[in-house]
Amino acid sequence: MKKQFLAILLILSPHLFANEIDKSTLPVDEKSFIEAISRFNKDEILKALGEPASKEDIKIKSSDQVIGSVWQYHHINTAENGSYYPTTELDFLDEFVETVVFKNNNGEPLGSPSQTYKIQKP
Repeated sequence: MKKQFLAILLILSPHLFANEIDKSTLPVDEKSFIEAISRFNKDEILKALGEPASKEDIKIKSSDQVIGSVWQYHHINTAENGSYYPTTELDFLDEFVETVVFKNNNGEPLGSPSQTYKIQKP
């Protein structure tokens, strides 16, 4: 009986861990990236992607407490057609990504079309 239980456990074990995300890397396609990024905090994103090209903290004026951040990376995500977005913006509340914006420009406000996604927390 123990051998049968062990055999079943060994057969099922790859499927049990298939949904775990490798936190050392992130997928590049936009849909998978959005799904994965919701599980990362700022430190894990820094380990996976390095320092952002630009970083801006949002503070409460009266206390200088940081309540949010906007990070921008360049050429890290692809659209459905395989082309790279020039800029990916990660908007944080506290330590986690709240919104992801894929921009078709270098991050400067030029009015170019962009794709914005609100993160659904697991």
